[in-house]
Amino acid sequence: MAPHDNVSRPLRQLLLALPKLKVADDGRTDFDASDPGLLVQIAEAAEVLQRVISLGTSAVGQLMAYASVDIDTGEFSQEAIEALGWLLAELGSGAAACMELAVPCREATADFTGSASDGPR
Repeated sequence: MAPHDNVSRPLRQLLLALPKLKVADDGRTDFDASDPGLLVQIAEAAEVLQRVISLGTSAVGQLMAYASVDIDTGEFSQEAIEALGWLLAELGSGAAACMELAVPCREATADFTGSASDGPR
């Protein structure tokens, strides 16, 4: 077994699960009509992804703080720093979107007694 075979891939799980959600006639996600097991899968993946993004963003911020001397000397280009800034902004927005997705999934499954493995494959 490769060292990373057992690593969770929450973004991949989330992207594969989202198209399986039911959509109402008005185009909105119909959480109540969607499979409860699927909703739990989505909520769990979104919550894990939110944690991964938050911890990773914090780590990148710490690395940037420690690399500030190298930035001042020009070893890192201003374009690279700007690109990291945009990436961090998008990651922060993505983390918030994960929670915005997880909340209605959890609300719709508040009385569900199954697990994520009960959802569609």
